[in-house]
Amino acid sequence: MYTESELKKHLNSGHYKNIYLCFGEEKMLVKRSVELIEKKISGGELNEFNYHAFPADCDVSEISVTADIIPFMSERNILRINDMDVDKLKKGDYDALITILKKLPDTTVVIFAMPTLELTSKTAKSQFKKLMTFVDKNGVCIELTHRSGLALERDLCKWAKAGGCTMSELTAHKLIRNAGEDLNRLNAEMKKLTAYADGAEITPEMVELLVSKSAEASVYDLFGYIVAGNTDKAINAISVLFYQQVSGVYICTVLSGAYLDAYRVRIGSEAGKSTNEIGEDFGYKNRSWVLGKIIKQIRSVTTKSLRRSLNELIDVQTRLVTETADERIEVERLVCKLAMIAEDRSDD
Repeated sequence: MYTESELKKHLNSGHYKNIYLCFGEEKMLVKRSVELIEKKISGGELNEFNYHAFPADCDVSEISVTADIIPFMSERNILRINDMDVDKLKKGDYDALITILKKLPDTTVVIFAMPTLELTSKTAKSQFKKLMTFVDKNGVCIELTHRSGLALERDLCKWAKAGGCTMSELTAHKLIRNAGEDLNRLNAEMKKLTAYADGAEITPEMVELLVSKSAEASVYDLFGYIVAGNTDKAINAISVLFYQQVSGVYICTVLSGAYLDAYRVRIGSEAGKSTNEIGEDFGYKNRSWVLGKIIKQIRSVTTKSLRRSLNELIDVQTRLVTETADERIEVERLVCKLAMIAEDRSDD
C-alpha cells in the first residue's frame, strides 16, 4: 500500500504502472490523487482518444474492449473506472475483470477511482480485498485515510504556504476547531484566508473574523459556558444556534457527547491515567486534544454533577424525540438546569 508521498515520488519518477486503485475516507484526497495520476500519465492532455471514463454500473465487456485500444496521438490509453463496488459484482464478472487486468497491454493504464463510494480497507469484503491485494502486487494501491490532530494541522500549514502565506500550527488548530475536520470545508476556508492575508501570515484573528463556526464547534463552546457558570453567554449561544436553524435534538446530541467526553476524562484521571491513555482506551485516536481541553474546563465540576447532567440530557433528548415540545424552550430550560448542576459542590 502506497502513502501519498510515495505516490508522488513514484509519479515523478516517470516509471508508471498499469493499474492504480485510489479509495478511502477522505474523498477530496481521493479526487486529488486520481487527478494527479491522470495529469502525470497523460502529460496534462486528456482527450477522447486517450481517456475513457466508466460509471460504477458499466459492463465489464466494455472495459475489455476499451483496454485493447491502441493509443492515438498519445503514449498511453487511460481508463478511469469510477466508484465500482466490486463486492457487488457477480463472480463471473469479477473473474473477467481480473483477467482483463492480467492481460493489459503495456500502453494501457486502468485507474479505479472511488471519489464517492464509502469504502475502507476495514469495511471491504472479499472481492475488494482480493482486488486490493492484486493491485498492490501489480500496480499502485493507495488508501486516503481521515486526517485529524497534528497531521491535519500540518497539512493546513502546507496549504497556507502553497497559497503564498504562512500559518502557525496554533492558528491551524483554531481553524479546525471553528470549521471542523471536513477537508472540503477546510479547503474552501483556506482559499478565503489566503486571499485575505494576501501573502502575509494567517493569524487567529483572521480565523475568528472570516471562519464561521460549525454547529458542533458552537455546541462545544456552549458546553464551556455551562460548566463555567456563564448562563448569559450560554443562552446567547443557543440563540445563535437556533438562528442557524440547528435543531434542539442535534444540540442535545452533541452536548451529550461533550459531557460524555468530560465524564470519561474525569473517571480516567481519577484512575491515574493521562489524557492520551484515556483517548487510546476509548478510541479517540488523534482527538485526544479534545480531552485535554475539557479536563481544564471541568476542574470545578464534581463527578456526581457530571453524572446528573448526563441523566438530564437523556431525559430531554427522549422528550424531544417522543413528544411534541417547543425545542428552544426545552433547550434553554435544560441549559439553565445544567448550569445549576455544574455549580453544585455537595459531593466535594
